[in-house]
Amino acid sequence: MKIGEELQFTDINAKPEQGANAIRFFNGLDSDLNVTIGNLDFGDVSANNMSVYLAVPKGSAQFKIKSAAEECVYTQELGFGSSFTLIIPPTFAFGSNCEQSIRPVLDMEQNSFHMAWQIPQYFLLTLGEVVFSVTGLEFSYSQAPSNMKSVLQAGWLLTNAFGNIIVLIVAEAATLQDQWAEYVLFASLLLVVCVIFAIMAYFYTYIDPAKIEAEFAQIDPKQKEKRRNSRKDSVEQHKEERRSSDSSYDNEEQKQTRI
Repeated sequence: MKIGEELQFTDINAKPEQGANAIRFFNGLDSDLNVTIGNLDFGDVSANNMSVYLAVPKGSAQFKIKSAAEECVYTQELGFGSSFTLIIPPTFAFGSNCEQSIRPVLDMEQNSFHMAWQIPQYFLLTLGEVVFSVTGLEFSYSQAPSNMKSVLQAGWLLTNAFGNIIVLIVAEAATLQDQWAEYVLFASLLLVVCVIFAIMAYFYTYIDPAKIEAEFAQIDPKQKEKRRNSRKDSVEQHKEERRSSDSSYDNEEQKQTRI
């Protein structure tokens, strides 16, 4: 901001945080002024000088301008995320209509887009996450062999972990200054992944899990009998080995007792 021909001040170039309003005062008088609002204090604003920015919340803000024993109350309606420079001109005089001579200059427009518009966005994101996660888990479970279903599901969750790591790297380590550029990068990565998945799906040979289960259910009875016999033989062999090991242990104990 440039006032007159010699005084130049730096304006705020970013939206205030948490929806507050960035307010500052310019003192055009030849004497110092003290400006306060509630518990916030702009401090003493010297003559022909600018105060610091203070974050003032939304609502009807009442600024108290003091000089010695005199006081002027100036009221300004504030929204969300705006920035104002309140100029106290050299013609300012304390009195009943003192606030009328103060000139507000809008440095930054207030927020005009309501936060409630985030609700449908989060709804669509949640809906997409639920649909994608459930179908992915069902696909990995149905296409996996009977003895590898848990492993395939763990692999599916591992891909989610890798995706979160990529988001962390891009969000924290990337040098993108603008948030829109970060969103464009994520959208581009998703587009690349969609193309890769489309190619993989085109060449994938789908396995019908019901058909596989039916094949296992229709095993030849002779093969079933062989499997039962092999299991029995393995159990008997295990018992025999255990008996032999117990008998050898008893013999060893008897020898030690005789000695």
